[in-house]
Amino acid sequence: MRTGIVIADAEGLDALSMRRVATELGTGAMSLYRHVASKDDLVTLMVEAAMTDVPLPDSPPRNWRHGLERAAHRDWELYHRHPWILPRVMMTTRAYFSPALAADSESAFSSFDGLDLEPADAFRYMFMFASYVQGVALILVSDAEAERQSKTSTKQGAKAPDGAQSPLYEPGAYPRLARAMRAGADPWDLDSLFASGLAGVLDGIAADLARRRTDTG
Repeated sequence: MRTGIVIADAEGLDALSMRRVATELGTGAMSLYRHVASKDDLVTLMVEAAMTDVPLPDSPPRNWRHGLERAAHRDWELYHRHPWILPRVMMTTRAYFSPALAADSESAFSSFDGLDLEPADAFRYMFMFASYVQGVALILVSDAEAERQSKTSTKQGAKAPDGAQSPLYEPGAYPRLARAMRAGADPWDLDSLFASGLAGVLDGIAADLARRRTDTG
């Protein structure tokens, strides 16, 4: 399990196989199958272990906003550590039980304690929140994978693509886009952009909560 995490962190899930893990452990693949039935089962155990390594808060949040902020930053740290984990923990309409995921979600939902929300409204807010966090994380993970592949290509003698040659930077080609990208995303600071966007999402939830209080007041 821990060996699988090391492989996935360094090379991605595509590099993970039962045979590869067995080789790293100095044993035969058939010996590994006696403990884990398949690669998918191995990845499930890896997710549980990786999420447990980033502890849940041990105290209640000061308020709903603080609760969601710390849940967001905990998940953001998790995606930094283990980019491969994102597809396995994203919100989905298909039921997928995982003790670690259930505990993570339960902790996040506790942010709404004391607001007297209907369960459907709590779910709606959580969907908005998680969709934002995981959406930005897709960029983080994509960049991490591109960087890993670039390093691999460089080691193999291939030339990395030159972003400066993009048509985006040709004079007058896309003036609005070019100005915006140079001002806000050159270079990309995903940590800052993530924090800024998160504040906007939480402001939206706060405004909706205030509106609901006015409607029912």
